[in-house]
Amino acid sequence: MSSEATHYDLVVSGAGLVGASLALAAHQTGLRVAVFEKRSAAACTAPDPFERASLITLGSQRFLDRLGLDVSTLGSAVERMQVWDAEGPGSIRLDAAEGDADHLGHIVENRRLEQILRMALEKTGLRIHYDREITSACADSRAMHLIDTSGTEFHGTLLAIAEGRQSSLRNTLIQAPVFRESYGQDAITATVWIEKPHRHTAYQRFLPTGPLAVLPFSGDADGKARASIVWSAKHARARHLMALDDTQFLHQLHQAFGPQLGHFHRIGRRNSYPLSGLHSSRYIGARSVLAGDTAHGVHPLAGLGVNLGFRDAEQLMKVIATARQRHEDWGEAHVLRRYQSARRPDNLFTVLTCGALSHLFSNRSRGLARLRDLGMLGTGMIAPVKRFLIRQAMGLQGD
Repeated sequence: MSSEATHYDLVVSGAGLVGASLALAAHQTGLRVAVFEKRSAAACTAPDPFERASLITLGSQRFLDRLGLDVSTLGSAVERMQVWDAEGPGSIRLDAAEGDADHLGHIVENRRLEQILRMALEKTGLRIHYDREITSACADSRAMHLIDTSGTEFHGTLLAIAEGRQSSLRNTLIQAPVFRESYGQDAITATVWIEKPHRHTAYQRFLPTGPLAVLPFSGDADGKARASIVWSAKHARARHLMALDDTQFLHQLHQAFGPQLGHFHRIGRRNSYPLSGLHSSRYIGARSVLAGDTAHGVHPLAGLGVNLGFRDAEQLMKVIATARQRHEDWGEAHVLRRYQSARRPDNLFTVLTCGALSHLFSNRSRGLARLRDLGMLGTGMIAPVKRFLIRQAMGLQGD
């Protein structure tokens, strides 16, 4: 095979939400793209038994709309958020209408959105290389030279690494210190059936052992109302909750959350995983760049993780577009630094803020409880501050 036949403008390692959206955006602009995914095609197309979901903010939704994906058909709209502290009367209500919109975003099942993205890629004729990882990568002044697990050699102008937190390529190519912080909590996720309709409201209650989010989810096949929960709790508490049977767990859930949605009368499969923060001190290497969870990982309390990744993909495409207009090599360091300068401050601020909020609320200090209540009260009363938070929740902080 000739050198020209194996050259790509962009090679993407990882076909999850961020990698697939980046590849689709690049392909739609006329770039020659290759996508590698270590999972098998069967694993990627299988349904998620845990129905793990994310809030796709309005800003991310607009990015996906430009790729031809209508997120509004895939999940349940979030029109408002209600946040309150279990240790005091403080609360905040964020309503999309106050931000001149009809919704903040949509709660969408992760696996379903992944599958829609990959289907869109394949419809364009772009083949995803499943069951294949990049095992060797070496850059020179002209290209990144790569070898995958099948032994195939190819090269590209730029390698985008979107493999997730445990990326081996990040460790090999970027070789930069990675900030890591354990939050001392596990997140329990599940789908629950609710007595009262959620009315497109996302709830988050801060408990002394960690935040509990109850999010509006699409109804079941019979139209019964459901919600998606993310219950973050200190390790011992989380292990105790996971050991309960469904009836006992739902009782504990009702006790922790309150009567807003009536009783929780059924639950799907539960899943749990440890929570931690992660942030790479550098996003770029020789003809390589980090995106999504490979570069940063945040506490799920704000629902921002995947949205930060979509912002990464969108920004990287803007940088590449500008380089093309200027007839620049978008794999060169001075071009990639534009991406890092644009994305690293936003991501670092979010990682640190979410970690600080988790520590602030996950305790029984009466003094801190009073400060939290005063903060929530002030936020609710100062219109510009509240509007700023609403725009943040929509993912429109730069608009």
